[in-house]
Formats: sequence, C-alpha cells, structure tokens
Amino acid sequence: MIKYSKYTGNKRDQYMRLFLIGDEDESKVREYINQGCLFLAEQSNTAVAVAIVVPTSDGNVGELKNIAVDAKAQGQGIGSKMIAYVFEQARDRYNTILVGTGDADVQNILFYLKNGFRFSGIKKDFFDGQITSLIRTSPESFNGSLLMMYF
Repeated sequence: MIKYSKYTGNKRDQYMRLFLIGDEDESKVREYINQGCLFLAEQSNTAVAVAIVVPTSDGNVGELKNIAVDAKAQGQGIGSKMIAYVFEQARDRYNTILVGTGDADVQNILFYLKNGFRFSGIKKDFFDGQITSLIRTSPESFNGSLLMMYF
C-alpha cells in the first residue's frame, strides 16, 4: 500500500536520487530542494515518489518543480495519485499550479494531459530561453487553474 504525505523534516537531500529522476540537473535541484512543500509517496517506509511545489513571485501561484517516481514503481498510477494528492494539499494555498516539461518528452506530456492539463498558449524563456507552451485546466479536485508549461 502506498502512503502519501507532506514531508515536514529538514533532510530533503535524502531524496536526491528520486529528484534526479524528474530533473537530471543536480545544481538546479539544489536551487529549489529546500523551498516550498515536499510530498512523498512511500511503500513499506521507503520513498518511491516525490513532488515539490514552490511558490512563485505571485503568492497565489505555485510551481510543481519536480515530480518523480522510482523506475521500479512506474506504471502503477503512483504519479497520477501524487498529482491528485498535491492538488488536494495545495488548493487552500494556491489558485494556480504551474508545471514544466520538455516538448521532446512525449511520455511526460501524455502524463500531464492524462491528468487533466490542456493546452493554453506559448511562453518564451521559461527554461533557459526556450519557447514554452502552456496547458490549462480547472479540475474539480482543485480550486483554481492549472497550467502545464513545456518547451
């Protein structure tokens, strides 16, 4: 059984292996790892997935900076359930959640689309000068807009 929770400790580095599944650039991960809310999915007291939402300059907007599921646990719906859990936990704090993924990563795009995101527009310079597309939806499980950005 998978247990979803908000992490309240101060040793986030212990989850670096999982963070690096979602973002291969360790220096970028280190920039945000201690910000915002960290969420865990645990099986038998072992973390099998992480998600982290950090506030943006607009206090009503959070960015899903990283979501990752251990390779051995992928394909079991853990990522989708993590998204639902994050939305449930974030709805009182944020009106909008942003998430970014590269446009060449079709699996990630399909994952976000499957979880209710829809195309909304294009934004330039979201990731190091790349062009970014926006996807938006308002699922019933979240009191606000969700944007998906990918370049």
